Amino acid sequence: MPGLLAISGLGSGIDWSSIIEKLMEIEHRPVDLLEQKKKDYEDKLSAWQDINTKLLSLKTGSEDLSTSDDFSVFKAGLSSNSSTDPEDILLATTGSSATPGTYNIRVLSLATSKALQSKAFTSSTTGLGISGDILINGQVVSVSATDSLTDISGAINSLNSGTNPTGVIASIVKLGDQDYRLTLTAEDTGATGFTILNAGANNLLQDLGLANTTKGVLHQVSGGAESNRVSDSATAIGTLLGLSSPPSGTVQVAGVSVSLDLSTDTLDDIASKINTAWQNAGNTGNIAEVLQDGSNYYLRIYSTNLVDDSNVLETLGVLTSQQGSVAEVHQNDTALTSGGSPVTSSTLITAIDTATGTPKDGETITISGTDHDGNAVQSTFTITTTSTVGDLLTSIETAFNSNVTAAVTADGYLTVTDNLAGGSQLSIQLLANNEQGGGLNFGSFSATVEGYDMETAEGQDAQIDVNGNIVSTSSNDVTDVIPGVTLDLIKADSNTTITLSIDRDVDSIIDKIKSFFDSANDIVNYINDQYTFEEGKERPLIGDTTLHQLKMDLSSNLRDPVQGLDSNKNFLSWIGITTDNYGVFSIDEETLREKLVSNFDDVEKLFTSDTSTTGIAARVDTFIDNITNSYEYGYVSTRIDTINDNISKIDDEIEDMERILEIK
Repeated sequence: MPGLLAISGLGSGIDWSSIIEKLMEIEHRPVDLLEQKKKDYEDKLSAWQDINTKLLSLKTGSEDLSTSDDFSVFKAGLSSNSSTDPEDILLATTGSSATPGTYNIRVLSLATSKALQSKAFTSSTTGLGISGDILINGQVVSVSATDSLTDISGAINSLNSGTNPTGVIASIVKLGDQDYRLTLTAEDTGATGFTILNAGANNLLQDLGLANTTKGVLHQVSGGAESNRVSDSATAIGTLLGLSSPPSGTVQVAGVSVSLDLSTDTLDDIASKINTAWQNAGNTGNIAEVLQDGSNYYLRIYSTNLVDDSNVLETLGVLTSQQGSVAEVHQNDTALTSGGSPVTSSTLITAIDTATGTPKDGETITISGTDHDGNAVQSTFTITTTSTVGDLLTSIETAFNSNVTAAVTADGYLTVTDNLAGGSQLSIQLLANNEQGGGLNFGSFSATVEGYDMETAEGQDAQIDVNGNIVSTSSNDVTDVIPGVTLDLIKADSNTTITLSIDRDVDSIIDKIKSFFDSANDIVNYINDQYTFEEGKERPLIGDTTLHQLKMDLSSNLRDPVQGLDSNKNFLSWIGITTDNYGVFSIDEETLREKLVSNFDDVEKLFTSDTSTTGIAARVDTFIDNITNSYEYGYVSTRIDTINDNISKIDDEIEDMERILEIK
């Protein structure tokens, strides 16, 4: 019927579907052949990629032997003349510029970082009520009245994230419930440490307890003093330093008064004012001048007789407030009176006012406590009719082995001052025993001034004795004393001598050479395997002319004599390296070691490159660069690219043929 689809033969019993499938299989045979051809190329590509990887491994080995620095491998040996393990005192590492030698070393002292601490504050977060500027290594830190210890610490540390860090780390240390201290520590070790200066009229360092009132010359030179360096001599100092309130005032230079104002005065102005005042005082010539140090400028004053009550010279870095130790002071909380007036040292103890009976002859006072080092103190004072307050004070001093000074204040309080400044365990109790009914009461003593050391660690250089020569260095990593050797100083021990022996590390060089030829053998064996017929095993590169070229060229670069060297020493067999009939290398390690010991320079030249010769490792390095370089003589990379191109073309052919078959 018209309009109906009919398939001829459905009723004939003929399997048309199978016939069509068989016909299409025949039609698909050219595609199958291309698929097999593609697989052959893929096997070749995989093999060449394996070879390329092995070549790059050999190149790595050649790079480890191609320069003289690669042979400058040394090992350090340490021994001690005492029972102390040498590694407990120092470690040594060698570089390529080291030379064999023996050194006797004593570590006399280690380099330390300068560290300061403030006095104690009751809180780390409460505003301190002080304001102004300080300079830390020339960087300004501005403090406002509402700033706490934490705020100040943060402001100091924030400078280290800038382009010109201070190199000082600030932190808060809690030593008790109401004992918080600001600490400043130099990041680097060494005697240079860091400078910290008042940079305004307010004595912030003294308020913080980071300095005392004594000032000294910061940069002393022969016959005088110098300032810190600044970038310009014609700009006001306050502007150059970025001060919020530059100081001004009158300073004394060699007894001559000079008025200075750092908000307007430049370095040139300051030198001029000092010289003018000097000459107006009847002197001749100049006593100050501005000098240049590279791109920086500084003031030199030819005198160290300097007085600065307004922090002008301190801001300039001519003077500095010094650090010291503070002595601890204890005071009782009960004022003593006699006849209603404060007692003095000459007041009779029996005349001291009390709430009940007056002190009696024969009564005793127990003196107890701990001294500076925490040792217990115990003594008894017996009151007589002639005993004075001064006698009691003397007895207190005697009880503490004269390591304290006892006194009475103008308002009748007793004070005991530790004669040893710095951190102290001083404590004191005075107990009137009132055996006969007297009513004497001293109350309790507490610290009114905490003893502490402003400088908790002195920045100092390390000192070492090397073969009898004393050397100072700012770091415990010493790199510039023994050529090519870094000494890591761990502990000072002047009684122990460390013997450092620097020798060539022949074992390490042998390992490099063995690794190099292991990589070469890996390639040679792989190529040989491609040439070996074994039934049932695929050899994708068998008969590949490029592979044959590679083996010949590689063998030539590895085995040919090195031009420009002594003809007796320009080939591998001279150092015990030979090949068998298949081109595989073997190493006689005993011969190689002997040559490295007896003819080190000649062995080095056999492998390395210089202006006149190209050694084996150096030329192999260049050879591999060339053959794996797509842009020059790279026949290995070209072979890989060609195979990839062939695979791509086959893919295109297969795609076209599959499309035609699909239509059929």
